[in-house]
Amino acid sequence: MMEWIRKNDVFTKALSVACAILMWSYVMGSTDHELKETYSRIIVDFTGMDALTQNDLLITSGTPAAVSFTLYGQGDKLTMVDEDSITATADLSSITSPGTYNIKYQVNTNVDGVTIKKITQTLPIVVERITSKPVPVELNLTGALPEGYILDKRTLRPDAVTVTGPEITLNKIVKAVASYDISELKETSEATLSYKLVDSEGDEVTSSFLSVNTSAVQATLDIRQTGEIPFVLKTNNYGFITEELFEISIDPPSVKINGDPEVVSTLNHIDVGNVNLETIVRSGLFEFELPVILPNGVTSEQNISSVKVKVEPVGIKKIELIIDKEALPESADFEYLSDIVVNGWTVEGREDELGAASVDIQLSYKPEELVSGLNEIPAKIISLDDQFLVVGTYTVVVEVP
Repeated sequence: MMEWIRKNDVFTKALSVACAILMWSYVMGSTDHELKETYSRIIVDFTGMDALTQNDLLITSGTPAAVSFTLYGQGDKLTMVDEDSITATADLSSITSPGTYNIKYQVNTNVDGVTIKKITQTLPIVVERITSKPVPVELNLTGALPEGYILDKRTLRPDAVTVTGPEITLNKIVKAVASYDISELKETSEATLSYKLVDSEGDEVTSSFLSVNTSAVQATLDIRQTGEIPFVLKTNNYGFITEELFEISIDPPSVKINGDPEVVSTLNHIDVGNVNLETIVRSGLFEFELPVILPNGVTSEQNISSVKVKVEPVGIKKIELIIDKEALPESADFEYLSDIVVNGWTVEGREDELGAASVDIQLSYKPEELVSGLNEIPAKIISLDDQFLVVGTYTVVVEVP
């Protein structure tokens, strides 16, 4: 056992520990030896902030402020000091204008017999003036509308926001930008959008000291659908006179429109009217204009108010039937002095099949009204052929003995 104690030097080690304990006890128990302790990152309490507020000032850099210092004193005194018994304060009441300041501060402790030596001598702070200004809001549309849709107009409510903050930072801001993706829009839409404040280069301006009167804006986008819609003319047939016997053209044939998608999506043509083919043939008016009336909620960039319509006969032909006076109704009251030329329309290719037997002629007169000499008597021509249309009015010249 003694050999083991001697080999491991137990007595020497034990003696060293005992000496250390005695030394520690001596130092801690001594009332004459001065010790020190360093404190770092102690937060400074600023006073006089009301003076800054009254002058529209705000500390934008340097807070929260932390300082470092060393405490000197006897061991028993230092053991009584902790962070709760230390205060660091700085008075700002003398600051009345913006600028960069090196503020002196005070450190105090409620423990007597302790000396404080500052490591950090002053606190650098930046003070700026707080002001407000209106900033216009710009709507930034991203993406593209689906094909066949256009943006008619846009509105933002409000169109400007009020920004409050440090004057220097505020002067950098030129506008507020709200972004909206329109890639999927096919109808008029409203959205609540956030925005960012940007400078003249388009870079975002951020600061924890900035505030705005509203955090979002309301955007309304009036979406209209576009399309090219043909004009359509409706026709009324009359007997053998049908639409197939004519080439009908409309100039312009179509119109480019835009409007409410709910309306435009239902349109496949624009009706320009209804015409009676018999009336056209009898009048001989094969070219005319018709007004264009677009549906409610639909407009045209072309400002088309009317279209020109051309009804060209291609399957029928105008002919003349000469009715010899010998084929006219007999009368003992007078003698015919002229033949009657009857104008009419028939299906192309039937011209040679028509003659005096194709019509019935009825004279309209009263014998007692006739006078001696020449008289002009109205004649009514009635077609007896279902593929012959008589046009015009007729008279016959007779002589009364």
